[in-house]
Amino acid sequence: MLLTIAAVAGCHATDKLFCDKNGCAWTDAEWARIQTLSPLPKPPVDLSNAYESVDEVAALGKAFYFDPKFSGAATLVDSINRPVAAARAAKGSAINISCATCHDPMHAGTDVSSVPNTLSIGAGIYDVNGQQTLNAAFYPLLYWNGRSDSLWSQALAVNESGFSMNSTRLQDFWVIVDNYADAYNAVFPTALPAAPTTTDFPLNGKPGSDSSCDPSSKTEPFSDAFDCMTAANKAIVNRVFVNFGKAIAAYEHTLSSRNSPFDRFVEQGPGSGWISPAAERGARLFVGKASCIDCHNTPLFSDTKFHDIGVPQAGDHVPTVEACATGTNCNCSPDTNLSTCEPAGAWSGTFKLLSGKFQKTSEWSDDPYAAEPCATTEVGVTPDCPAPPVASPTLKGAWRTPSLRDVALTAPYMHDGYYQTLTDVVQHYNHGGVAGAGNTFTLPLCSGDDAGPDCAVSAAADPGLAVQIKPLDLTDDEVADLVAFLETLTGQSAGLDAGTSVDAHPAPDAHPPADAPADGHASMDGQPRGDGSPGQ
Repeated sequence: MLLTIAAVAGCHATDKLFCDKNGCAWTDAEWARIQTLSPLPKPPVDLSNAYESVDEVAALGKAFYFDPKFSGAATLVDSINRPVAAARAAKGSAINISCATCHDPMHAGTDVSSVPNTLSIGAGIYDVNGQQTLNAAFYPLLYWNGRSDSLWSQALAVNESGFSMNSTRLQDFWVIVDNYADAYNAVFPTALPAAPTTTDFPLNGKPGSDSSCDPSSKTEPFSDAFDCMTAANKAIVNRVFVNFGKAIAAYEHTLSSRNSPFDRFVEQGPGSGWISPAAERGARLFVGKASCIDCHNTPLFSDTKFHDIGVPQAGDHVPTVEACATGTNCNCSPDTNLSTCEPAGAWSGTFKLLSGKFQKTSEWSDDPYAAEPCATTEVGVTPDCPAPPVASPTLKGAWRTPSLRDVALTAPYMHDGYYQTLTDVVQHYNHGGVAGAGNTFTLPLCSGDDAGPDCAVSAAADPGLAVQIKPLDLTDDEVADLVAFLETLTGQSAGLDAGTSVDAHPAPDAHPPADAPADGHASMDGQPRGDGSPGQ
């Protein structure tokens, strides 16, 4: 008889028949909470990027996203400048990676290529696990520590990072001139120079530690090549660099994940069969006993805020407070720890955000109210009016809540890749974090540059764990049910197919191919210069 019912009604109806027996009866309050998690709307508009919704710009950005020519040479250092044994290539050799290398289209835009699969690896070794680009347009702040406020500024920072892409804005300029001139000129109002020369625009370079010109410098990037350019030519390169980032952001704005089994379940109701009885039980735990929804809320499954959830700052090349006690690249000493204290998470990220050159409030923003984001106009308050970031010491050791959409595809988990499986992650919360992990970050709350309104509240040395982190007393079966629920969040992805290039043609009178330099300059792919020194 049961087989007959299954054949007639189908598997979804069969699941529904047994829903109550498997404990998936919902209360009104539980169902009301689950409905707040779906559907995922369109991402918010970024007023700082006027090209965000231009299809032709997104197509160009997609080509940039998949093009390894926008990467430089291996540096073999980690995020605090410690030497590492290996990265993507031998030191000084081209790493040949693209955005897509560490944000894999087949894994929701996350990194599955780094070995070991914890931190991301590029020119050197990153300080965190790469986050997915799918649905990234929903975040008001980017990175695990929130140090960037737009997709385009985030792309620019990664591109010139010495342990990530390790390109330079001059290298990017020439890649675009040589390979994308027609496509670029077709979508951006300020055209590329008609016939640039390497005398006016060196093949490689970016701003140094100061803006003065010192061609004899051994420490400034490429003998201070960028800073020795004329002001007019620097402005041209900076504009092309910014447009490069805005094109990538326009493509990433199209990357979303919808119509997951969970979304269809919410649309059609409990017992509809779109998710299994075990997953339904897990969903009830998610909004009930396990309280996951406290931080993983909204249809993004993230509150987009920052919390210390008791994950150790541990693993090869993960910066620690002890490793950042002294030195110029990382410093967690009291009163001097500011933005160079990598383990500080969102606290150091806020200082980076406030000092960034390409943020929404900069001259490179397309938002007419960028300088005064909350200015009052003739039609009222400007629509893009975020609260200004505050470097509260309570953010020390806190990291951004990631979205759980497509989470089954995005291992490893946590900011430092500490866990490899979803079961491990759920057990982390079940145990109330890792014992002692929330107390290892011991920078003083109220001294020197820390001083602020929060100091009147607490003088404790450690902000401590988020209040939501406490033992949950879940059984092994309940942990398994939660994992079953999380596996229903994999959706149908838009925009993340195999990379295809736009119609790209070289500009007239382009300079000779940079992979065969005759004048001793570095080649665009980061190969050694003619004098034997590595590309930067």
